[in-house]
This record gives sequence, C-alpha cells and structure tokens, in this order.
Amino acid sequence: MTESKDLTVYPVVIDEDKLNVKDKYPLLPIPFFMTVLGRVKAGKSTLLNSLCLSPRFYGDDFNIRILISPTAKGDPAMAHMVEHFEFVFDSYSDSLLAEIIEMIENDEHENRYLLVLDDAITSNFKQSKNGKVDEFSALVTKYRHITNQKTGKEGMLSIILTLQYFKFMSVITRTMSMGLIICGELSDSELRKISEAYDFFGGNSKRFLELYRKCRRDPFDFCFLNVDAMEMRRNFGEIVYSREHDRNNKEDDE
Repeated sequence: MTESKDLTVYPVVIDEDKLNVKDKYPLLPIPFFMTVLGRVKAGKSTLLNSLCLSPRFYGDDFNIRILISPTAKGDPAMAHMVEHFEFVFDSYSDSLLAEIIEMIENDEHENRYLLVLDDAITSNFKQSKNGKVDEFSALVTKYRHITNQKTGKEGMLSIILTLQYFKFMSVITRTMSMGLIICGELSDSELRKISEAYDFFGGNSKRFLELYRKCRRDPFDFCFLNVDAMEMRRNFGEIVYSREHDRNNKEDDE
C-alpha cells in the first residue's frame, strides 16, 4: 500500500513590513505601476494633477516625486506638477533611469518615490526579436522589488506611465500594469484591440466594449481598469464591473 503524503502547498511566512505595501482601495495599492491612455486634450493632465498632488489620492504618499515629460514645462496644465515635484526632466534616457534606481537603493531615509513618465515612451520601447527588452520594460518587471539598502524594505518605487496610443503598450508593460485608465475618445480599431487584450473584464471582447461604453457617458468620463482588484469603474467612484460580483451572480443563477 502506498504511503500517503501531505501534498498541501502551504503559504510562505513573509515579513509584511519588508513588502512596504499601503492599501489605497479603490485606488491601486502602493507600490503600483499604472498606465494612463489618452490622446491630446483627453484630460490626462487634469487626472495626473489629482493623482499626484491631491491628498484625496496619492498627494501625501510619496516623499520624492520625479516627472519625465518632453512637454510639461510648456504646458500650463502641468505647471503645478512642475512646481511641486522634486525633480523634473524633459527627456528620457536609460542612464537617467539607472540614476533614479541607484538613488532609491542608496537613500539614507525611508523615502517613497513616484516616477511619472508623461508621453515619454514611444514604440521604441519593446522586446526585441532576440528576447532582450528595453530598460524601462525591464524596470516594470522588478519595480516592486527595488529595495532601500539601508532598511531592507521593498516597494519604494511606484510608476505612472501616460501614453497617447495603445500600440505603445508593449506586452510587458501591459502585463505588468496593475491598472489602466482610458481617457477621451479613441478609434474603434484601437478600442477593439484594447477589448481583446482586456477581455478578462467581462469574459469576452464584446462584453468588455459594452461595459466600457457605460464608463463613458459624459465627455470627460474615463474608464478605470483596476487589474489588481479586478474592477472596472466609471471614473473612480462607480463600479461598472467586478469579478466578485460577476461570480456571485453566476452562482445565484446555478
């Protein structure tokens, strides 16, 4: 007779303090990687100002805020961010990204960092045919584990990436992004691509588009896909879809 074995997978005991996670529900928990998608005049700058500066959102959660944007210094809508961010750069480079990571790792204090890249990423950021990825894509796969070497705490860096075109979201950035905010008007072809990539909200592409349209009733409404919580919201307040609610409805129908 075969001896019975315990094949249960038990949870790993983790020092939660080292993970440095902060709950911000219904927003994304800190640390996070968030993507904001929208064309010019879609309301992205207004949204960024609230997310980054208002205490109702993440305004009090970060000690060091860094903005990389080729247009921010000439955009009146970004003036408050330019004034209140600790560092503002008008162009992206791999060397700048490396300096930021080094600064976080060697910080003498327990500072949380927010890195905002506003229309600074283009189609050049992608995985090459030989499997090598660009430095930013490599960062978003490990940003949660960037550690303050003095305290040993992870979770010191959060990232907001804004893009004008969905095609600029590489497979890696799309996979690693904990949340996607869709602003303004997009073409039918672009919406179709988004619905295919995020059809796990609703179960298929067609239902995703139906739910998305419920998020866009007024001109400056946006659709917030909280991948972490598996919720779709009209702006931040109204839940249009949640996996938990959808699952409960299916159980009631059985």
